[in-house]
Amino acid sequence: MRQYKVIEVKKKGFLGTSRLDGGRLEEILNEQAVNGWIFDKHISGETLVLDKDTIMLVFYKDA
Repeated sequence: MRQYKVIEVKKKGFLGTSRLDGGRLEEILNEQAVNGWIFDKHISGETLVLDKDTIMLVFYKDA
């Protein structure tokens, strides 16, 4: 059986400044890996109806 975890990350900050760059993404991935979470996929904001500036990162681990 698998457990899933979703982290919502803003693509843009105040006044269009970037909140998710390569360094920040790497930090998130490494933080989750330390706790046993494995990156599965991302869901882009373009597929979400209300918040186009958000990316959802999906992680899983075996329970």
